[in-house]
Amino acid sequence: MRDQLWDIYDRIRSSNRYLLAFGLFVIWMSTMAEVDVFRMINTRLERNHIESRIAETQADIQLLDAQLAEIQRDPQAKERHAREAYYMHKTNEDVYVFR
Repeated sequence: MRDQLWDIYDRIRSSNRYLLAFGLFVIWMSTMAEVDVFRMINTRLERNHIESRIAETQADIQLLDAQLAEIQRDPQAKERHAREAYYMHKTNEDVYVFR
Protein backbone atom coordinates (compact mmCIF):
# COMPACT_ATOMS: atom_id res chain seq x y z
CA MET A 1 0.00 0.00 0.00
CA ARG A 2 2.79 2.40 0.91
CA ASP A 3 4.60 1.61 -2.31
CA GLN A 4 1.47 2.42 -4.29
CA LEU A 5 1.10 5.76 -2.51
CA TRP A 6 4.76 6.61 -3.19
CA ASP A 7 4.21 5.61 -6.80
CA ILE A 8 1.29 8.01 -7.07
CA TYR A 9 3.32 10.74 -5.37
CA ASP A 10 6.17 10.26 -7.84
CA ARG A 11 3.79 10.45 -10.79
CA ILE A 12 2.32 13.69 -9.48
CA ARG A 13 5.79 15.19 -8.98
CA SER A 14 6.89 14.24 -12.47
CA SER A 15 3.67 15.36 -14.20
CA ASN A 16 2.55 18.88 -14.97
CA ARG A 17 1.26 20.23 -11.66
CA TYR A 18 -0.61 23.09 -13.29
CA LEU A 19 -2.57 20.69 -15.47
CA LEU A 20 -3.37 18.58 -12.44
CA ALA A 21 -4.45 21.64 -10.43
CA PHE A 22 -6.63 22.81 -13.32
CA GLY A 23 -8.22 19.35 -13.60
CA LEU A 24 -8.99 19.28 -9.88
CA PHE A 25 -10.41 22.80 -10.12
CA VAL A 26 -12.70 21.79 -12.99
CA ILE A 27 -13.91 18.73 -11.10
CA TRP A 28 -14.51 20.82 -7.98
CA MET A 29 -16.39 23.55 -9.88
CA SER A 30 -18.58 21.07 -11.75
CA THR A 31 -19.61 18.94 -8.78
CA MET A 32 -18.67 20.01 -5.28
CA ALA A 33 -18.76 23.81 -5.23
CA GLU A 34 -21.61 25.75 -3.66
CA VAL A 35 -22.49 27.23 -7.05
CA ASP A 36 -21.62 24.42 -9.43
CA VAL A 37 -22.20 24.20 -13.16
CA PHE A 38 -25.17 21.84 -12.92
CA ARG A 39 -26.96 24.09 -10.45
CA MET A 40 -26.33 27.09 -12.70
CA ILE A 41 -27.81 25.25 -15.69
CA ASN A 42 -30.87 24.16 -13.70
CA THR A 43 -31.35 27.70 -12.41
CA ARG A 44 -31.17 29.13 -15.92
CA LEU A 45 -33.71 26.56 -17.20
CA GLU A 46 -36.05 27.34 -14.31
CA ARG A 47 -35.67 31.07 -14.96
CA ASN A 48 -36.57 30.62 -18.64
CA HIS A 49 -39.60 28.55 -17.66
CA ILE A 50 -40.76 31.20 -15.18
CA GLU A 51 -40.26 33.99 -17.73
CA SER A 52 -42.37 32.11 -20.27
CA ARG A 53 -45.10 31.63 -17.67
CA ILE A 54 -44.96 35.36 -16.90
CA ALA A 55 -45.39 36.17 -20.60
CA GLU A 56 -48.36 33.79 -20.86
CA THR A 57 -49.94 35.31 -17.76
CA GLN A 58 -49.50 38.84 -19.11
CA ALA A 59 -51.16 37.79 -22.37
CA ASP A 60 -54.06 36.30 -20.37
CA ILE A 61 -54.36 39.54 -18.39
CA GLN A 62 -54.55 41.58 -21.58
CA LEU A 63 -57.26 39.27 -22.94
CA LEU A 64 -59.24 39.52 -19.71
CA ASP A 65 -58.88 43.33 -19.70
CA ALA A 66 -60.27 43.44 -23.24
CA GLN A 67 -63.19 41.21 -22.22
CA LEU A 68 -63.87 43.37 -19.17
CA ALA A 69 -63.91 46.52 -21.28
CA GLU A 70 -66.33 44.88 -23.71
CA ILE A 71 -68.60 43.69 -20.89
CA GLN A 72 -68.66 47.16 -19.31
CA ARG A 73 -69.40 48.78 -22.67
CA ASP A 74 -72.06 46.42 -24.09
CA PRO A 75 -74.93 44.88 -22.06
CA GLN A 76 -75.41 42.11 -24.62
CA ALA A 77 -71.76 41.13 -24.16
CA LYS A 78 -72.40 40.84 -20.42
CA GLU A 79 -75.30 38.47 -21.06
CA ARG A 80 -73.31 36.46 -23.63
CA HIS A 81 -70.40 36.10 -21.20
CA ALA A 82 -72.71 34.94 -18.41
CA ARG A 83 -74.31 32.38 -20.70
CA GLU A 84 -71.01 31.06 -22.10
CA ALA A 85 -68.86 31.07 -18.99
CA TYR A 86 -71.37 30.19 -16.28
CA TYR A 87 -74.07 28.37 -18.28
CA MET A 88 -76.75 30.78 -17.07
CA HIS A 89 -80.12 30.70 -18.78
CA LYS A 90 -83.54 32.20 -18.66
CA THR A 91 -86.39 30.33 -17.00
CA ASN A 92 -87.92 29.09 -20.24
CA GLU A 93 -84.63 27.91 -21.83
CA ASP A 94 -82.68 24.67 -21.74
CA VAL A 95 -78.89 24.62 -21.74
CA TYR A 96 -76.97 21.93 -23.62
CA VAL A 97 -73.22 21.68 -23.15
CA PHE A 98 -71.22 20.03 -25.94
CA ARG A 99 -67.61 19.16 -25.29
